Amino acid sequence: MGRKQMKKDKKESIILIARYKRWLERAIKNLVITKKEFKAEFAWSKEATPFREKKKLKFKPIKKNANWGKKWESAWFNLKGEIPKSWRGKTIAAELDFSGEGLIYNSKGDALQGITSGAIWDPNFLRKHFIISDNCKGGEKTNLWVEAAANHIFGIYQDPDPSINNPKRHGWFNAKVKQIEFGIFDPSLWHLCLDVQALLGLIEKLEMDSVQRSRIINTLSEALKILGDDYSKANQARKILKKELNKKSSESDLNVTAIGHAHIDTGWLWPVKETIRKCARTFSTQLALMRKYPAYKFGASQPQHYQFVKDYYPKIYSDLKKAVKKGQWELQGGMWVEADCNLISGESMVRQILHGKNFFMDEFSVNIDNLWLPDVFGYSAALPQILQKSGIKYFLTQKISWSQFNDFPHHTFNWRGIDGSEVLTHFPPENTYNSTLEPQSLIAGQNNFKEKDKIDEFISLFGVGNGGGGPKPEHIEFGLRSKNLESVPKLKFGMAKNFFDRLSKHRSKLETWVGELYLELHRGTLTTHAPVKRNNRKLEWKIRATEMLWSCNNLKKYPSKDLDAIWKKILINQFHDIIPGSSINLVYKNTYKEYEEIHSELDKLISLAAKNLFKKSKDHFVLANTLSYKWDGVYDLPNSFNGCKILDEHNNQVPIQKTKDGICIYVQIPPLTFSTFKIEKATKTKIIKDKNLTLENNYIKYKFNKNGNLISAYDKEIKKQLVQKPGNILSLYEDRPNDWDAWDIDFFYREMLLENATVNNFSCDSSGPIKNSIDFRFSIGQSSIKQKISLDKNSKELKFDTNVDWKESHKMLRVKFPVEVQSENASFDIQYGYVKRNTHRNTSWDKAKFEVVGHKYADLSNNDFGVALMNDCKYGYMIHDNVIDLNLLRSPKNPDPDADQGLHNFTYSLFPHNGDLINSNVIETSTKLNQSPLMFDGVKTNISMPVSLTGENIELSVLKKAEKDNDLIVRIYETHGKHASGKLNVRGSIDECDMMEWKKVNNNSNGKSQIKIKLKPFEIKTYRIKPN
Repeated sequence: MGRKQMKKDKKESIILIARYKRWLERAIKNLVITKKEFKAEFAWSKEATPFREKKKLKFKPIKKNANWGKKWESAWFNLKGEIPKSWRGKTIAAELDFSGEGLIYNSKGDALQGITSGAIWDPNFLRKHFIISDNCKGGEKTNLWVEAAANHIFGIYQDPDPSINNPKRHGWFNAKVKQIEFGIFDPSLWHLCLDVQALLGLIEKLEMDSVQRSRIINTLSEALKILGDDYSKANQARKILKKELNKKSSESDLNVTAIGHAHIDTGWLWPVKETIRKCARTFSTQLALMRKYPAYKFGASQPQHYQFVKDYYPKIYSDLKKAVKKGQWELQGGMWVEADCNLISGESMVRQILHGKNFFMDEFSVNIDNLWLPDVFGYSAALPQILQKSGIKYFLTQKISWSQFNDFPHHTFNWRGIDGSEVLTHFPPENTYNSTLEPQSLIAGQNNFKEKDKIDEFISLFGVGNGGGGPKPEHIEFGLRSKNLESVPKLKFGMAKNFFDRLSKHRSKLETWVGELYLELHRGTLTTHAPVKRNNRKLEWKIRATEMLWSCNNLKKYPSKDLDAIWKKILINQFHDIIPGSSINLVYKNTYKEYEEIHSELDKLISLAAKNLFKKSKDHFVLANTLSYKWDGVYDLPNSFNGCKILDEHNNQVPIQKTKDGICIYVQIPPLTFSTFKIEKATKTKIIKDKNLTLENNYIKYKFNKNGNLISAYDKEIKKQLVQKPGNILSLYEDRPNDWDAWDIDFFYREMLLENATVNNFSCDSSGPIKNSIDFRFSIGQSSIKQKISLDKNSKELKFDTNVDWKESHKMLRVKFPVEVQSENASFDIQYGYVKRNTHRNTSWDKAKFEVVGHKYADLSNNDFGVALMNDCKYGYMIHDNVIDLNLLRSPKNPDPDADQGLHNFTYSLFPHNGDLINSNVIETSTKLNQSPLMFDGVKTNISMPVSLTGENIELSVLKKAEKDNDLIVRIYETHGKHASGKLNVRGSIDECDMMEWKKVNNNSNGKSQIKIKLKPFEIKTYRIKPN
């Protein structure tokens, strides 16, 4: 064939393919014919009303095209109709579209199927057909109930950048009745449409000049020649198309395990309460599909969603349990919700899995061995060890495929964490969890699959996700057509667990990825909605302390039920679109309300624990140090202590100082102890004022200029100046990422510096024997900042207690410290350890990490000395060359136009130190910054905690009651990345167990009350104590 002829044929084929697509569009519109409108009544309600309570509402008639509700409102529709006798033997379908989402019920109250008007972004998510009868008798009466919601599958309509006075600032939605009809459904035409669509998908991925492509085009032309628009000939056309659809795949084509999936965000562009109904719509729809397609398999993660259904839709839950037993429904993922893995603590990760696995075991007797996080914005290098010690062998995600710059080198690999633990990991190579199972998607997955040279199988997650819904019948039908189709991987419906078990046989062939799985995208989620992050951090520490206090009490009184409920509130708000700050305003209204409740509930539990533990004594108070470190530092007391003398347990007077904000004392409290202090009357102390912009003690000397900048930091111990350029530079940047406003920071923000903060006034109001401080008031943009900068007498740590009244739009506030330290890498605190990252931009991988996560600290050290920047609730760091930079606040407008507006308070601190990170006190000091001793006024005690721990670089992270009995659980870990040894003493007998508290781990403890501990670098160990 000549080139001209080939070119001509290609142009002709393009025209023909366009013809087939136009035919397909027309045919789909004719799937339901001879339509009749239901006789409809509806009852509106502001909030969702359960089926059993709908009779309390006022019903009235409604017609097609009538409006029925505004954003987030609900309504019940009762649809009645009679099938004409002339339709006997036909398939009858309802076409229902109420503008938003809905759940269809029968008159008995059984949920039948979810419906949706489609998506704001993707009309293919439309689900409006409901089969009333596959073979009607004619004359039947139909009575359907539909609970409708005035929101799309992806929420409501939103202005991406609304003005402050925009009445639609938080979105809008006008719900109307678009379709309430029933008619004759043509199954033959439906199947023909699917045949044509599948072949068009094949054409899309085949070479232009391939034999198969040419013959498919010819066969489609033959079929349409017979058919035209006479849809009664659909079966004749299908027979012609079978010539191509019956051609078999080759031996070189891979296998693909397909499992239905409906990624339901617990909260995102809709409030959490709407997720409850999304679960019901999704689960009932998938159960109906299982009845129609017995070979079909569906899976869902997030026990919180199962709990929702159990609580609100017990019939669906009962049917779901039966489907699990039959092997049609797979329980997936060990976490309570699909949690963010950058921001939450190591113990939160453990509790996500502990509560998740316990739920599935208690409810279904199933031990989940996979972590299912397809949409989380990066994965901590601490995860592999936590997974391994929780009985989780496999990990699935696809999110890393979203990275901006670098193509991740594997789809299937062994992922190794900071301690050396490994977990088998698979990324579905279609790079989505919303596959349609159409040939073009499966072929793309096969072509993308990086291990295809040695592994014969990959997994496909198919269905409508994010807003829920799951697969449609069309998706399953595409899968059936791809079971053995030429050029397409050989598909079978199957369970992810079985897929992973088969995959594990290839582990020895696989490459290993070491360290974090960094997503080169969504870096702004380390900062957006700062109060969520602050509350989460504070509550993680607070509930830890609460559990420790109650572990010192009689365990029979331990408030297990209360703490379980509190933990689950914390865990649900760690969902990967809530804590990152990427949800709508309604989500955060609920989150902040729940945080207030949790703080209040924990305060009550702490007070009750103290009441049981301590004796009343009006002249005493107790400080509880719940840390594994001696707490030596300045502790703030209320102004009521002015005029008092404080004595420690050895009757020594404690240093005391009056400050502008109250009284402070210098105390030393041993680790894991309660210390009683006596109060005696004395003369009132006065504030000592100083006009010097210098903060100095025996170890270090800091100087500030009148702009609030740190201009000198002279370390007296190492005799070095640690800053040459000014530090504490508070800078305002324009913050307009190309996409994903709340999610993203783009690298070009660095070019968009708007201004640095200017000082309005300053004062040196607090000087004395315990600490010195300077107060600065700044202006920046439309916002104001107050800082109290203080230095304690026995520390090099320079604290910046900061209050911001934030009134910006599309701006970002950062602080930076250029320091006199050169190092090719820096260390960043993560869960149960730290990671090192390069400080240069030599490679595209280094350049991509221009914003990274750090928890309590980021440290830049050489072999001799270093500087750490610590914080009590921030996460977004940038260290480049010798500049340490911390992201403080953002102000995106989408999806929440009110994100971060208002008052913020937080603390960051600069900490110079001798030696590198592991030969310094950075880890200890940053921990103390985050957890001060708890104070109990008017009491005294001589009790001790039921455990003591000795040994360097070992931290006790948990002391609590076991989940299932009255034993105690202790968790410890090595903090410095070194081999460590120590001793653990308890009042009782001790044995090592797994993190789930299910199994004893073989070791030499053997029920002793004291054991010697040996830990590998970053190793975590969990122990079970049987109290005496």
